[in-house]
Amino acid sequence: MKIMKIVSKIAALSVLLVSFNVTAEDHVITAGATNFTPLHLFVQPGDTVKWTNMTIHDTQSMDGLIPEGAEAWKSNIGQQYEVTLDKEGVYIYLCNPHFPNGMVGAIIVGEASNMDQIQANAKGREKGVIFKLKKKLDAK
Repeated sequence: MKIMKIVSKIAALSVLLVSFNVTAEDHVITAGATNFTPLHLFVQPGDTVKWTNMTIHDTQSMDGLIPEGAEAWKSNIGQQYEVTLDKEGVYIYLCNPHFPNGMVGAIIVGEASNMDQIQANAKGREKGVIFKLKKKLDAK
């Protein structure tokens, strides 16, 4: 009897894990001359974000502007890059060569649970992206 309960629980867990992988989606961010489109991307935990048109661009998460415990990333210039984001919260990223021109974007995974941290740590160019994001979130 005990073995049947254990097998039953393992089977239920397997179904949940398979369901999670089936529902994960891919999202695309396209690099323009000095901007990312979309500026704000809303995804769910486990979704993959891909950057395209990266010929003269890179993408890098910004220190202190991603959820605590989330994994930072940095691509090479010209690299078509992708990252799977599992931790909920706001991720602010930039293009290093075009950051002086304001090339910054935001990815919101699930709930924007770290918005206070993001606002407190923002310094320069990213403040505009965060301000627009806050207005968008408040309007929801």
